[in-house]
Amino acid sequence: MKDPEDPWTFDDGYLEDLSSRNQERFEEEFDDNLDEFSEDTVERRLQTRFNQAEEHLKLVKAAAACFHPREGAGRSESGFRYVGVDPLQAVDENPADILLVKPEYNGAYFCVVCCEIGGESRKDWVNNVNEARHVFESQQNRSVLTEQLGIENDDLSFQYVTLTRTDDTVEMDFSVLDRNCDADTYAVWSTDVEDKWMMYEDGSFVHTDLRSAFSEKLDYMRREDPLKYTVGTHPVFPLQDIVYQVVKEKFEFDDEHKSEFAHETFYELFEKGLQIQCSGKRRERVVSSEVDRLLDMALKTGVFSDEDDDLRSEDQDYRIMYSGTRGPDHAENAVKSKYSDNAAKVQVGQLAYDKTQNEFDPETDLGNFGAL
Repeated sequence: MKDPEDPWTFDDGYLEDLSSRNQERFEEEFDDNLDEFSEDTVERRLQTRFNQAEEHLKLVKAAAACFHPREGAGRSESGFRYVGVDPLQAVDENPADILLVKPEYNGAYFCVVCCEIGGESRKDWVNNVNEARHVFESQQNRSVLTEQLGIENDDLSFQYVTLTRTDDTVEMDFSVLDRNCDADTYAVWSTDVEDKWMMYEDGSFVHTDLRSAFSEKLDYMRREDPLKYTVGTHPVFPLQDIVYQVVKEKFEFDDEHKSEFAHETFYELFEKGLQIQCSGKRRERVVSSEVDRLLDMALKTGVFSDEDDDLRSEDQDYRIMYSGTRGPDHAENAVKSKYSDNAAKVQVGQLAYDKTQNEFDPETDLGNFGAL
């Protein structure tokens, strides 16, 4: 893995542009700043973030499964179908997680879903819905949506939903949310991600078919999780999925180098699993950015290696760093433990680098004039 106690591991070009003397000073200050951060504290914070990311992803999966075009209970009952995650990605940043659509002859009904965890975050819930509304109902973005989804007419109606865990709605005063929400049509739904059912908690509906669908709990048990990750999701989840696929294929075709793969393979597998509703250059930008992010973290945490000493094949770019050759399940399970073992060290190094860069005052190199 990359050395987390070396500032060059985190350099984005800043260090490289410094003079050799300033580079030495930067490295010294970086070493001093490493002691400013507690690895134990950082590790606890990262574990909390991982748990939150895992719970959030479960909600996204629940919405996708319940309204999936194939065998989704919500889709069958209401006509609203899941069309992808992270709507308007690479067009306009927004907090929406899922887009459901019910096409009509003269336009369409949209249901924009924001997945939230933690009942104490009501202000964030409302702010996210209000931000999503601002983004989705701009004329420019309405045009983007109709183009992406092949909707010929522009008679569009919007519903906004906060989807949360059932436990997070206990004793909640939903009227507070409604009073502070700017959307004309807003509702709160909850889901039990273990037993796989979804229900209506409070609010309004943009279409009577959607209201009818939620007259009782929607059971989506029959529909397996249709996605593994989204844009910006915690690195462990897409890395696990891709590692499993790489090693499974290597074993299936009896490849001599069962732990090695090319950059192109990683890109293709990630793009295949990313269910965003955009295409062309916009999609390429999103995928390339996410691939760079994931590979960077995998290399820094030791999940992957691109060192020549670790690679056995000249045709491959990366090696999955796990012990043994027990197949794809073992390789997949090794991702989380490898990442967890090293993520705190990497984060401490990143924090120290950022602190050093923010506070660093380069000396002007005056050459021979410095002695005058």
